[in-house]
Amino acid sequence: MSKSGMGELVSDVARLHEQIGQLSYYDFLAVTPQTDYIGIRDAFYTRAQLYHPDRFVAMEGESVKKAVYAVYKRMTEAYQVLSDPELRAAYDRALGQGEFRLAAEARARRLDADERQVSNPFARIYLRSGRRKYEQGDLNGAWIDCELGLSLEETPPLRNLHVAVVKALAGR
Repeated sequence: MSKSGMGELVSDVARLHEQIGQLSYYDFLAVTPQTDYIGIRDAFYTRAQLYHPDRFVAMEGESVKKAVYAVYKRMTEAYQVLSDPELRAAYDRALGQGEFRLAAEARARRLDADERQVSNPFARIYLRSGRRKYEQGDLNGAWIDCELGLSLEETPPLRNLHVAVVKALAGR
């Protein structure tokens, strides 16, 4: 990148860092609330390459490096929230109340071991929903959720739940 291009990038980082508390996750990824999962992912990867802290290692001054790190960290947080349908819905509600950042407690929602094996966020939702329905005895609903989850991603947790649901349906 040319010196003038790098200078513009540093100016952009400074602006983002200065406004970090007033910008939404959508602003950090340069997308709109209507942007779908693929658009969110693509925007993040494009911006992550542009603003990655490693690009600024040779820069003079710790203040630039700290600003880059803070901006990159917020972009990563934005991607993690906006790419998870449940967290995104919670964020949109918070944004409607004037909050530009989702509370740390909400962002820290931990995944269990099975959920960590499912990379597609929508398949993960179907896994959770299918489990809940299975435990409540709604076998037809659980079967539908398993089928939908498996159509998005073939993973052992979804397959295992599907097998359990099918066995339970056969045993009725």
